[in-house]
Amino acid sequence: MSAIRKAVPSRLRTKLLLLLVAMTLAAVAVGVAIATPGEGTVGMLLARGSNPDEVTVHTNEFKFKTYGPTDILVATQTWQPGGHSGWHTHAGLVLFTLKLGTISVFDGNCNERIVNAGDAFVEPVGEPMEVKNYGTEPAVAYIAGVNAPGAPGKDDAPNPGCDIP
Repeated sequence: MSAIRKAVPSRLRTKLLLLLVAMTLAAVAVGVAIATPGEGTVGMLLARGSNPDEVTVHTNEFKFKTYGPTDILVATQTWQPGGHSGWHTHAGLVLFTLKLGTISVFDGNCNERIVNAGDAFVEPVGEPMEVKNYGTEPAVAYIAGVNAPGAPGKDDAPNPGCDIP
């Protein structure tokens, strides 16, 4: 008989196990409750490849460096009228270009940025954001990303307290 079985009576072990299960279920429920899934949007991964090399590019206009292997991905994202991304973050570099439509991009301080077709920006790493299409036409973006190997393109995040209609 193990030392734990000798030291902890059977009834107490059962209560501890039930408490552990209840705490785990509560933690999962809270995680689901604070997630803010998108609606009316669909993304399509066009390509994802692995780059085994470090990369260093320095020009007069910009500097880019990795410190090991990376995954590079290219995707499209389409928001239907009224569609939104849900609050999320990115762990890696994301280059964003809007091809069609107009979207509103909200940051973790609830600031709104209007992005029109032809506009581009670099998404902030690790900062929560929400994207919404208030227009009457679909909005379509092209996205390129550089991530650590195997990392997801985006991670769900809780609403930082923004009241967005």
